[in-house]
This record gives sequence, structure tokens and C-alpha cells, in this order.
Amino acid sequence: MPTKIPLLLLVLILSAVLTPSSPLVPDKANPTASRRSLLGSLSNAIVTASTLLSNPETSWAAKLEGYQPEAAVTAPSAGRFFFPTLTPPFQNRATYRYELGRNAWALEQLLTFANVTATVRTVVVKMKDGGLWVNGPQWPTGEYCQLLDELGPVKHVVLPCNAIEHKAPVASFVKRYSEASVWITPGQYGLFGISGLDKRSCKMGYRVDGVFSLDSSSSSDSLPPWADEFDIRTLYVSLPENAGPVSEAAFLHKPTNTLITTDAVVFIPDSPPEIFRTYFEDETVDKPSFWPKSVLQSVFLPLRTGAGPTIDESWPGFGSTRGRLIRAPILRAFADSRAPNEVRAWTRSITEMGRFDRVLTAHFASPIAAGPNDFLGAFKYLDGPTSDPPISCRDWELLDGLNSFIEDTKLGAQVKYDFKQGCPP
Repeated sequence: MPTKIPLLLLVLILSAVLTPSSPLVPDKANPTASRRSLLGSLSNAIVTASTLLSNPETSWAAKLEGYQPEAAVTAPSAGRFFFPTLTPPFQNRATYRYELGRNAWALEQLLTFANVTATVRTVVVKMKDGGLWVNGPQWPTGEYCQLLDELGPVKHVVLPCNAIEHKAPVASFVKRYSEASVWITPGQYGLFGISGLDKRSCKMGYRVDGVFSLDSSSSSDSLPPWADEFDIRTLYVSLPENAGPVSEAAFLHKPTNTLITTDAVVFIPDSPPEIFRTYFEDETVDKPSFWPKSVLQSVFLPLRTGAGPTIDESWPGFGSTRGRLIRAPILRAFADSRAPNEVRAWTRSITEMGRFDRVLTAHFASPIAAGPNDFLGAFKYLDGPTSDPPISCRDWELLDGLNSFIEDTKLGAQVKYDFKQGCPP
């Protein structure tokens, strides 16, 4: 039997080999549970009715609203070194903090591996009591901790998925903030900790106060202490043929009508945020091809070029994905193709939590002005053929090839659903 390795890591390695270009090289438990359940049921009915009455084909109205990374605050003198980290940057791991509005902030670092460079974002929410809810903490450099501490005391820490880039920094972070409660998604596995479906199964190397339940109507003793402000929906898919399960939790911050996700959806902006200049020379970042290539390599579409004077025409894959709320192609191809029913049920349960008018994510740009129908629209390929987003069939070839390799070598579960049906030529 071949040795099992995390699927994301496998894909990153294969991408570095199969992407047809040279890599970019850097130079440098709750007494109000009954009431909440009643109100939740009423809200669900309203949202479901709204969804049924709307036209899912008009769901691409999402847009960036209040995204201002250029106004970020930094504190380089506090220190940008942390060892050991999983991937570069090593010596100069910058953290940029900018406001997301409605008592929320982004703490952003860079994630790099081979020819993939992308932003990875911690979402911080100041709760009613003044304490901080920290979703997806990253590496706690001096700069990161100073920028976080300026916002208030860390009360609660969330590991919202089992993707390695979000999981790896948590042990170091909770060691620094040891008095905070820690809540994680089920299905953790690998070198950075193991957890099944409950707290008793946790071997994470740090104290875990709770594991998110798969049942949204779970009893009050399984709810986090912050559940009066947040509703939670958890995706958990057991894929025995893979290195382990897939999990992600989505959160509705009810006081601000904000949906907080990790990898569920992304919104690709027109240009790179300034943090890229802490890793690449200005001359590199200023090249017209830099951002399209960075985006395509991050979402695992090939670097196919086209003819035309505009960036969208020169880089068709970039033009088909930027400026809209989408499911990242890599997750559409690898996760959704193997567990379409589970992903479909999860996305619908998210929109049934209640109304929201914006989405915060962990990658690319946030905040995104989007409602339940916009969110569902990003997954409408799960309901049959669609050409939205207009990713060409040719641009799915890399991910198709990786899927074939995974199946042929028995490194992962078999594909059950044609994730690209309806793609334009």
C-alpha cells in the first residue's frame, strides 16, 4: 500500500511539477438553547422561503465592499521571525492588520509553497464583552501578537478546518494565549494533531475545550460559550481512501449579519495586496503578469495565455475567476467531486442559519457584500451543468489530470461527480 500523505500537500507538490511555467522566485453550554432553537427555526423558514422565491441564475451580484488592505497597520519592529513555521516566509513573515468593519479585523500573512503564494487571513471579532474571538490564528510572531493584543484580550480560539495551513500554527498560538478557550472542527489528523468527533478523542498537543458538533440542534452542553453570538454549521466528510477526513465550520455572527468561512468560497481582487511586496521585489509585483500568474497558481488553474489587449484576455483563467464569489477550483475538483451530497447539504444549511449580507473568508479578499443566494450561487454546479463561473474546459485539464493521477495511484477516493459539467470550450 502506498504511503498516505495529506491531499493538499500532495497537490501542492504535483502542482509545482505540472504547472507549465517557471515558479515565481522571491528575493527576500447554554441556558438559552431552547429559545435559540425556536428563533433559529423561524429564521430558517424565512430564509428557505426567500431562497426558493429567488432566481439562482442571478446570484453573481457579490462584490467587495470595505476591502482596504492598503490601509493596513503593521509593526515590523515587534519582530517578523518565528521558528519553526511550515512554509516560507521564514526571516520576514510580515503581518498586516486592517479593518473589516462591524468590530472585525483581518490579520494577514503570506503562505508560500513552491510556485504558490497567497494570503492567509485570521478573522478577529470583538464580542459583546470586549473579548476577542480569533478564527484561524496564524504564526504568532512579535508583530502578529502586538497587532492582535492592541484589539483586546484573546478569549476564544477557533480552528475552523483541517487544512494544514490553518492547523499548523494553532499549537504555537494557544501556547502564547493559554487562557483562551479552544474549539476545533472534527476530523483532525496528521502530524499537527488528531481528533475524532468529540473532545475525548483529541490529541492535539494542547488543551481543547470542545469539538464542533455535526448536529446543529445539539444540546447546550456541547455548545461553545460564545454560541449566543454565533451560529455554527460543520462540514465533515469521511473519506477513508484519503489521508483523512475533510472538515470545515462556518459561522454566522448574528449581531453583525456576517458569515465567516475559511476555504468555502473566495473572492479574487483585481490586484495583489501590498503584503506581497514584503516577499517579492517591487519590480516583480509591478509586472502585469504577476497577479494573474499568482492567482492561477494558487487556485490550480493552468497558466494558459490568450490573445487580446486586456489582462482578462491575456490570462483567460484569471478573467473567468476574478471579481466574483466562487468556490476555489481546487476544492471543487478534489473535495466536491468526491462528496457532492455532503457539500450540497452543508452549503444549504449555512444559508438556513439566518440572513447575512456579507462574507469574510481566509484567502484573497474580504469583506464581500453577499447574501445567502450569492453564497449558494457559488455552488450551483452541484445542481447540474453551469457555465458560471466561465472557466474553460481547457482550464480544468490540470485538475482533471491530478484527479486521474490520484485515482490511478490509489492515493485518494474515487471521483463521484463531474465537477466541471457545463464548462464552456
